[in-house]
Amino acid sequence: MTPASCDDAAVHIARKVHIGGPAAHSARASSSGAKTMMRDSVLIIHEELAPGARADELDALVQVREVAGALQRLGVAAPVQAIGLDIDRGLEAVRRQRPTCVFNLVESLGGRGELIGAVPKLLAQAGIPFTGSDGETLHVTSHKIAAKRRMMAHGIATPDWFTAAARPGDDCCRWIVKSLWEHASFGLDDTSVVLGRAAARATMAQRTREFGGLWFAERYLEGREFNVSLLEQGGCPQVLPLAEMTFAGYAPGKPKIVGYAAKWDESAIEYRATQRVYPRLAPPLEQAIRRTALECWSLFGLHGYTRIDIRLDEQDRPLVLEVNANPCLSLDAGFAAAAAEAGLSYERLIEHILKAALPQETGLLKHAV
Repeated sequence: MTPASCDDAAVHIARKVHIGGPAAHSARASSSGAKTMMRDSVLIIHEELAPGARADELDALVQVREVAGALQRLGVAAPVQAIGLDIDRGLEAVRRQRPTCVFNLVESLGGRGELIGAVPKLLAQAGIPFTGSDGETLHVTSHKIAAKRRMMAHGIATPDWFTAAARPGDDCCRWIVKSLWEHASFGLDDTSVVLGRAAARATMAQRTREFGGLWFAERYLEGREFNVSLLEQGGCPQVLPLAEMTFAGYAPGKPKIVGYAAKWDESAIEYRATQRVYPRLAPPLEQAIRRTALECWSLFGLHGYTRIDIRLDEQDRPLVLEVNANPCLSLDAGFAAAAAEAGLSYERLIEHILKAALPQETGLLKHAV
């Protein structure tokens, strides 16, 4: 598609599913759709990738392969379907396969993170059960400022922020410039951390020129960083072991961030230097982090699985950086690592995610090994 036709397709999708409007009734709340399904299969869906896809986008195919392998080892058929901006065609392909459930690995459409909620909304309207959170939850949590506003309104601490439209002025604070919609540390490197609002505005403008899209500045915190994985079990969220990101060997003054290179460039120093550990924390700190993550789960109506990224401020108070309602499920990613730390095999992790999406009376996993 040309850029113009991509824009038209995106507008069509947004109108079709009323992105940002009231959430559609979730298919998982009723078993009526499941009763019409004939095949015991779980259809894995992911974004249709364009030529020249970035490393973070290509990771979707790794997730597909590993989730499909886990499902097959559980005795469940796991066909795969790519979904593109022609969402009507994609949904029709899903219907033709008549799956018992859809395993949703769609993180964007046409490279647009703001469309992350479109497919789940249409699946809900069609009465097809799917894994993870509903479309509206995915939409709100992916819009980092919308998520921040909701958290602040409900007493959940999150760093201050401002956008390019904010009133002019300067200060002596450190800011980190982030994409409004995109995750996976897209556009994030050492130059993202700047001193003063004026420098942050200049960096926002530079990122827009280089990458397009919308950007904002968030107050940079020097404190410890934790990834909190939550997994629904028996209808309730369970906090998996708390993972702390460490920055071994970072030079003095180098921003301690998990940038794009740290996640995706195996040749980068940051890739080797950022390490995940599971420390023994003082009980009050651990309880505060766990409580904050569970408050986010409740506030946003999260479902199935999610990851909350938290940093500590100068008083060791946990502040929420981001709510990732559709975190990476690759074997080498943080969520699977936290499950393994809790004693869950990858197959059991995928089974829990699937069970949370299914009506109780389904027999899909009855004979899982």
